[in-house]
Formats: sequence, C-alpha cells, structure tokens
Amino acid sequence: MAGEGRAQGLSKSCVLLIVIAGMERFAFKGVASNLVTYLTDVVKMSNSSAAKTVNSWCGFTSIVPLLVAPLADSFWDRYSTILTSSFLYVLVSQISS
Repeated sequence: MAGEGRAQGLSKSCVLLIVIAGMERFAFKGVASNLVTYLTDVVKMSNSSAAKTVNSWCGFTSIVPLLVAPLADSFWDRYSTILTSSFLYVLVSQISS
C-alpha cells in the first residue's frame, strides 16, 4: 500500500509550533502576574485599578485575534499578516519600555 513506509507522529514544524506557543504562554502569564506589582509599586496605582487594568489587558489580547483572524483569512496574505503583526508587536514593545 502507498504510504506504509511513512513514520507516524508529529512533524518537526508541528513540534516547533507547539514549543513556541508554550513558551509564549509562559511569557504572557509571567508578564500578567508581574504587571499588577509593577503598576502598584512603580506607577503607584491602587490595587483595584492595577487589577482592573491587567484584566482589561488580558481581555484585549484575547479578543484581538478573534477580530483580526477573519480579515487575515479573507483579505490578507498569510506572510504579510505575520510580518505586519510582528512589526506591530516589536513597535509596541519598544514604545512601552
């Protein structure tokens, strides 16, 4: 039969994607957990305001992919979408630091 010699399992690119997504989740959770401390100690926000801000930030970062995905799938090229989103990510990271 055709395909009998093919090894079963995940491809290298799939494993790489899972590892990178896991690392991104750890980084996101680390930033989110330390952001309340930063906002209360450095920015001098109240605990409730800092928690509300972090909660809003987590909600925003969760909803943006749902809003942008139909545009990326319907109108934008996949590589230009990745390039643009990466550029915006670096730009926002530089502005916020």
